[in-house]
Amino acid sequence: ASMNTIEFSLRENNTGSFPRGLSLMLRSMGKWIYDMNPFEPLKYEKPLMALKARLAEEGSKAVFSPLIEKYILNNPHCVTVEMQPDPEKASRDEAAEKEILAKVKSSMTKEDLAELARATEELRLKQETPDPPEALRSVPSLSLRDIPKEPIRVPTEVGDINGVKVLQHDLFTNDVLYTEVVFDMSSLKQELLPLIPLFCQSLKEMGTKDLSFVQLDQLIGRKTGGISVYPFTSSIHGKEDPCCCMVVRGKAMAGQAEDLFNLFNCVLQEVQLTDQQRFKQFVSQSKARMENRLRGSGHGIAAARMDAKLNTAGWISEQMGGVSYLEFLQALEEKVDQDWAGISSSLEEIRRSFLSREGCLINMTADGKNLKNSERFVGKFLDMLPTNSPVERVKWKAHLPSANEAIVIPTQVNYVGKAANIFETGYKLNGSAYVISKHISNVWLWDRVRVSGGAYGGFCDFDSHSGVFSFLSYRDPNLLKTLDIYDGTVDFLRELEMDDDTLTKAIIGTIGDVDAYQLPDAKGYSSLLRHLLGITEEERQRRREEILSTSLKDFKEFADVLEAIKDRGVAVAVASPDDVDAANKERANLFEVKKAL
Repeated sequence: ASMNTIEFSLRENNTGSFPRGLSLMLRSMGKWIYDMNPFEPLKYEKPLMALKARLAEEGSKAVFSPLIEKYILNNPHCVTVEMQPDPEKASRDEAAEKEILAKVKSSMTKEDLAELARATEELRLKQETPDPPEALRSVPSLSLRDIPKEPIRVPTEVGDINGVKVLQHDLFTNDVLYTEVVFDMSSLKQELLPLIPLFCQSLKEMGTKDLSFVQLDQLIGRKTGGISVYPFTSSIHGKEDPCCCMVVRGKAMAGQAEDLFNLFNCVLQEVQLTDQQRFKQFVSQSKARMENRLRGSGHGIAAARMDAKLNTAGWISEQMGGVSYLEFLQALEEKVDQDWAGISSSLEEIRRSFLSREGCLINMTADGKNLKNSERFVGKFLDMLPTNSPVERVKWKAHLPSANEAIVIPTQVNYVGKAANIFETGYKLNGSAYVISKHISNVWLWDRVRVSGGAYGGFCDFDSHSGVFSFLSYRDPNLLKTLDIYDGTVDFLRELEMDDDTLTKAIIGTIGDVDAYQLPDAKGYSSLLRHLLGITEEERQRRREEILSTSLKDFKEFADVLEAIKDRGVAVAVASPDDVDAANKERANLFEVKKAL
């Protein structure tokens, strides 16, 4: 299983959104900078064959046992590090810093202090002064003439196998078959939503009647390049109901397509959701992961929380991956021992609610010959699915209360967000919004939140499906100051002066995002998402034309749209208790406080 997984990874060479050429270059560098052969790290065929031959001749035990013994069990170069939490450390550090600064200040003359103030002001002015146009023009760049007028199109054939819609993308994939099976989740009871991530993990990490979870995992490793199961949720532009699906995603060499679809069926239908101890582990792991996300990726938690206050799709996602999910896990940890029968029954109810040929969709990416050869295995897989119609669709219309909220955690830095749904103000979607939001991130928020404010990052995001426009900061020493900068975006746009060169760069940067580098699997998957969200080729062409024709007038007019965030936006901060207390004192009870950790 390990050998197949490694060989598959080497042959597929899937670098995701990172360009393959750069990946190969960086792989070479490790040897090249030490005057060794730069091509050696790129050649895997001979070493792979040699290892396979050795395993066949000597057996895996003879090959790996001495290595485990030498490099792990009997390796004297070993250290154990234990880290103990100290709730007083932050306040001690702060007191020590104040003491040092007081000593430095007391040793300075009036002239020294005046010079320090002058240098600080000079720095502030330099930070807030834009680069001169002649400096910006010296950076080589493309012109609009270099940009294709049409979007990148993915070949898509919509067909039907055994009454189920099938999307096929004829692309060169180096003999790999990429497949997604999508099930409609809209008949799931609302109260079962927080169980979905644990349900997905259970499908992958519990056993069947005949296979332990280790044996099933090894079988997937031997026969495929991997299988994953996860929910997908998004608003659909112009529609009230969100798109909510269960996605089963897998890949295999084309010659093992039958194994891939058999394993899909095994994971979906044969895995027994009855292992209480394994499930208890999943709950503990998920809780630890969520706590780490709060500390290290608080901007994502703040964004999810704001989304949940502003639209149904956001609320669904937050139930499965935000603070609400963490609260659910904290309660579930005790419930696993008290009511395992009820939880196991709920997991089965989730499976029954979506597992049906009705509303199923298949997406496949490979070259034409392999797509054709795989069709019979698709048909066989679909024949094994239940044919019963799922329970009728459930209307999910929930939102979190729209009050400002501070999620309090032990931290020295904050994650500050503010957002509103600009479609609700009457704004009609135009491609220029992508250019404007990117320019706000790269210029205004970069200069004010990061360069001057000292945050590690500051950016804005526009979800064109839901209409939610959000501002976010990352590892931010400020709170109220950052919210004021967000509100200042309106004046920034109104007072903006921009020459043709700067505008062109903003447009080209946006096209760079729209035409992002994609490998064949990503092209097929993007096409699937566009199908699920009802995005047509005509709409893609129209948005591209709007992006390419963006003008300074569009920037000025967008200021009126962002006024809604300034006046009626909802703010969420993942922040320290001291900063939240200070903010609520300065602006009478600005935030409702929720202690998360």
